[in-house]
Amino acid sequence: MSSMMIRCPVTDREVSTAIETEPSVFRMLPKVAALMHCPACGQDHTWTVGSAWLAGEPRLVDEIALSKVAAA
Repeated sequence: MSSMMIRCPVTDREVSTAIETEPSVFRMLPKVAALMHCPACGQDHTWTVGSAWLAGEPRLVDEIALSKVAAA
């Protein structure tokens, strides 16, 4: 299991959403907005799976970009 991470828009620090999941589950999560209280700045942030990644795992965006480059 890996921690789901986002970047704090105020401090630009990586912070955990306090959600742990497997990469296979993460890729299937719906693209809905979620709200969390940020430990880095103390504010509430809205985020989606599209702006999140799993700690210690390759980022899905990077995988998509690499597959497009490899196909070209």
